[in-house]
Amino acid sequence: MTRNQTYYTRYTAGSLLGLVLLAQGTATSAKNNLHITGNLIDKSCTLVAPGGLLAEVRFPTISSRDLSTQMQSGKVSMAFELENCKGSSQSQNSVKVTFTGTEDTGQPGFLALDSDSQAQGVGIGIETVDGVPVKINNNSGATFVLSDGSNTLLFNTWVQAKSGRDVTLGNFTATATATFEYL
Repeated sequence: MTRNQTYYTRYTAGSLLGLVLLAQGTATSAKNNLHITGNLIDKSCTLVAPGGLLAEVRFPTISSRDLSTQMQSGKVSMAFELENCKGSSQSQNSVKVTFTGTEDTGQPGFLALDSDSQAQGVGIGIETVDGVPVKINNNSGATFVLSDGSNTLLFNTWVQAKSGRDVTLGNFTATATATFEYL
């Protein structure tokens, strides 16, 4: 072995030993430095989705006059059907419903129309039947107490014109995802 090869072998072996020692480092631990919580619930409800959709809202024909004078259409009901729910006399089970989708840029909290819609200048509002707004992409959502068996969760929807914007007439669609969190 030549002098250069010996130096290289020693250098490589020393470097590898140094890397191993460096990688080991010093481990420290502390007692109780991780806290985990949770909530075990009975079986959740079964969502009824005829045709693969949990709900479908079909607005009747909306007059541009209604949108220009009242800034919104009439309200249309939206219902989610849940079956096989387990209510409890000891602690009431409940579900929180939230909606995610594309938020209307001119109307925070409202659902934007899909990009392939002909209509423009409007958004879709959602509220509980008690008139409490349920904003798109907001974790607050709406909470419902569940009873044993079947439950119907009711909402109202409407078309809302953007303030100071022209409304373009035509067909429209809007798409959102409903999330059900059992509490």
